[in-house]
Amino acid sequence: CLSRGLGDVYNRQVRRPGHDATMTLPRKTYTSIVVEREVAAPRQAVWDALIGFYEPFLGPDVHLVGAAFDFEVDGLNLREEVLSLEPPWRRVYGVTGGPVALYQGTSAITDRGDSCLLVWSLVVDPLPDVASDAFLAAAESVVGDVVDRLASTAETR
Repeated sequence: CLSRGLGDVYNRQVRRPGHDATMTLPRKTYTSIVVEREVAAPRQAVWDALIGFYEPFLGPDVHLVGAAFDFEVDGLNLREEVLSLEPPWRRVYGVTGGPVALYQGTSAITDRGDSCLLVWSLVVDPLPDVASDAFLAAAESVVGDVVDRLASTAETR
């Protein structure tokens, strides 16, 4: 019977040669750093402060996905590139050149009535040695300082 033949085909498990169905790979773990500030200003004021912060580095490209700039921190030549931009809500960027396998940052702004919440998060894949430790500590400190600066700028506008 034709339907029986098709059912047999659909019910068989097909495995690629050499594939072990019982093998599971360990799940990749990342380091996350999150800095949050409640800002007594509307979302647009925080967004304007964020874009204003980046204008000296990116100039007129500040609003473009793919815009990038080079900078140096503690002898490391780093490059930041805009990966996603959703004005006036979210900006995502990546940093290369540091002692990490992955560094991605997201600045997100959420309305809260007359105020807003600014959340700056980092997702990092550190290298196995301790070279990443000092870099991550510095990144967390810099992000905290920038978030405080953005909040202060937005609140005084």
